[in-house]
Amino acid sequence: MGSRLTLDECFNLDPQTAKRLYSKHINPALMNIYRSLGLANMDVESAEGMEILLGDGTSVLDFSAAIGVVGLGHNHPRILAAERRCQDEKILDAIKVAPHKLQGALAHNLAAILPDPLSVCFFSVSGAEAVEAALKICEKAQGPKKTKFITTSNSFHGKTHGAMSITRSGGFHRGFLMGIPQENVIEVEYGSLASLRQAIESPPGSGPGNDIIAFIVEPIQGENLSEGAHGYLEAAVELCRGNNILTIFDEVKMGMGRTGHFCSFQAEDVVPDVVTLSKALGGGKRAIGAMVSTPELFERAYGSRQDCSLHTSTFSGLGSSCAVAIEALNVYFEEDLLDHARVQGEYLRSQLESLKDIHEGSILELRGRGLIQGIRFNFGRHRFDNMIDTSKMGVFKTVDSAFMASVIRDLFERHHILAHFAPSAPDILHIMPPLIVEKEHLDRFVDAIDDILQRGFIRTAGDFLKGNFKDLLGS
Repeated sequence: MGSRLTLDECFNLDPQTAKRLYSKHINPALMNIYRSLGLANMDVESAEGMEILLGDGTSVLDFSAAIGVVGLGHNHPRILAAERRCQDEKILDAIKVAPHKLQGALAHNLAAILPDPLSVCFFSVSGAEAVEAALKICEKAQGPKKTKFITTSNSFHGKTHGAMSITRSGGFHRGFLMGIPQENVIEVEYGSLASLRQAIESPPGSGPGNDIIAFIVEPIQGENLSEGAHGYLEAAVELCRGNNILTIFDEVKMGMGRTGHFCSFQAEDVVPDVVTLSKALGGGKRAIGAMVSTPELFERAYGSRQDCSLHTSTFSGLGSSCAVAIEALNVYFEEDLLDHARVQGEYLRSQLESLKDIHEGSILELRGRGLIQGIRFNFGRHRFDNMIDTSKMGVFKTVDSAFMASVIRDLFERHHILAHFAPSAPDILHIMPPLIVEKEHLDRFVDAIDDILQRGFIRTAGDFLKGNFKDLLGS
């Protein structure tokens, strides 16, 4: 046993001590990745808006938004004020034996934003937990004769046992039993209505008597930023409803205004049976998610006194979390951030298109919309597959991931910009700033990418490998 740290000591930890404690008590392998990316020694002093201020006075522009959590920017003043009011008024946070008025109020506001009949909420503390709730409500409502879920290729829905069972990206299954047996999960090609129809109609003529509970899909995929053609979601929902199959839209990453709509599916005239939300719902300060369904579906699953408490959660809908989420929603709409995301996203795309024309061949494709976009680079990996043995590199298993890591590190160290990528799609750089981003921030990001492309991937990767040789081989 060691001595405990005081709160003052914790706030004033020097970077080396903080890194040592994280590596020892949290995740040493993940610390190795952070070190390779140049992020292990980030001595964060504070954060506000688009910027993270380091102890040495460096200001870092955050284009990761904590993978979507910080939709309103860091420490938005209205979110801080909402938290402060909860503290000053000593509001009730937890009560499990009576209703909480702030839960009902938050659910009302979500119902006012989402299309009818989506209006009944279950509050969670994460996106994965919201997905678990969605799977369970559909399973309970459909009854024991239906036993299968349909998911899509390259999907991501979370890392808990149930959510992981219907995830098809990232290799997250390795070494785990599945919460839903894999014989009960059908994978279809993302964006392909023909693939979905074939799964539903196999064996031929199964129709409404099939054994499929629900189809779960990301309107825009969070890992590789793919999306189906316009009309795909509407046609998929119509096909499912005609065959007594429920539909779940996972908006955990793409929701909350990021695409210029509150939920990305609202770009089409379509309404699913269930929507999942999280990440930016907590205003960057609170862990909260939501599963939103219809009254009819909720009644079928949990409408009786016997079944109404079959799905609950200890920290579901804490008072302060609901208050902050209520204010976050108000900020999105009162400050016109959905329109702002659309306008800024259009500007970003125009700048990236120009960059693509200038650096012909280095950028293969642009994906996404609004303020979730991706640059798919051409690292020329075919030229290096026989030259670089990435199997000996513990962190980065592919040429693409090694090159992308060098881009991430270069953005941080030379341009003071924080960005990210998904390991399951290592050639796609994610552009995911807070929705408060302005054109000057976007210009700075585009200029940084332009600089990296002018220097060339080989030089950037060479600097990365020289600086990380020992860590890459030893991690």
